[in-house]
Amino acid sequence: MDRFNVAVKVVQNAGNLLRQCRLEEAEVSQKTGHQDLVTRWDRRIEQLLRNEILTAFPQDAIVGEEYPPETHRAESVTWYIDPIDGTTNFINQHQNYAISVGCWNGSKPLFGLVLDVERNSLYWARHGGGAWQDQTPIHTSDRRELSELLLTTPGLQYTFLESHPYQERMIRLSRKVRGVRCLGSVALELCEVAAGRADLFVTMRSSPWDHNAARIILEEAGGAIFTVDGNELPLNQKSTVLALNAIELKGRILMNEKSPL
Repeated sequence: MDRFNVAVKVVQNAGNLLRQCRLEEAEVSQKTGHQDLVTRWDRRIEQLLRNEILTAFPQDAIVGEEYPPETHRAESVTWYIDPIDGTTNFINQHQNYAISVGCWNGSKPLFGLVLDVERNSLYWARHGGGAWQDQTPIHTSDRRELSELLLTTPGLQYTFLESHPYQERMIRLSRKVRGVRCLGSVALELCEVAAGRADLFVTMRSSPWDHNAARIILEEAGGAIFTVDGNELPLNQKSTVLALNAIELKGRILMNEKSPL
C-alpha cells in the first residue's frame, strides 16, 4: 500500500467533511488566549487522520497539533499533521484554511500535501518529483529585486507589532519590498511562495505540523527555507521560518546582524 495515495484519499475525505460543517459558538474554545483558538473540528479531523493513517501503517509515528505525539524513533516514518491550519480563518471566514500532511522517513522528506479546503485545491509534492497544484506543475517566481517582492506572513501582530529580536529588521524589510500580505495560514502561505504568487514568507513562530508538509512542496518548487537567521529549519521543534523563492536571496534577506537590512 502506497503512503502517498492513502494520504491523498484521507485528506480529501477530511476536506469534504470540513466543507459541510458550520460552527456554533459553543464549539470554539481558547488555548492560550483569544487569538489562539481550537474547535471540536480540529480534534475530530486530527482523530480521523490519525485513525486512517495508523490503520494502514500501524508501525508509523504521528506528530499532530491537538494530541500528544507518540513515541517514535528518529529513523522511523513520521507523519506531521495539522487538521486545520488557519483555525481563526475557519471560525471567522470559513475560507483560507488548510489540512496539512507531511510524511518523512527520519530526516528524509517523502511527500507533502496541503489541501486548501474551501477551494478544494490540493498542493502536493513527492520528493524528487516537482511540486503541483492539483494537476498543474508549480514553480517559484523569478523575481529577485527587493522592490519587486511580495512578502507574506501569517500574523501581522507577531511579526511587526510585538517586540522580538528581529522586529526592527522586519520593519525595514517591509519598507523595501513591494508589499506585505497576511493570509493567516502557514501552510497556505508557503504554498503561495511555491506557486509564485508570493516571493518571501516570514513567521516568528511555527510548529512542525504547520510547515513540514509545505516545506517539501516549496523546495520541490524551487524555493528555499530556513530559520530567520539562516540556520537549518529543525524538523521536530518549534522555530522561526524564512522561506524564499530562490536560494540566491538568502544573503540579502537574513534576519541577522550581518544582514544588509
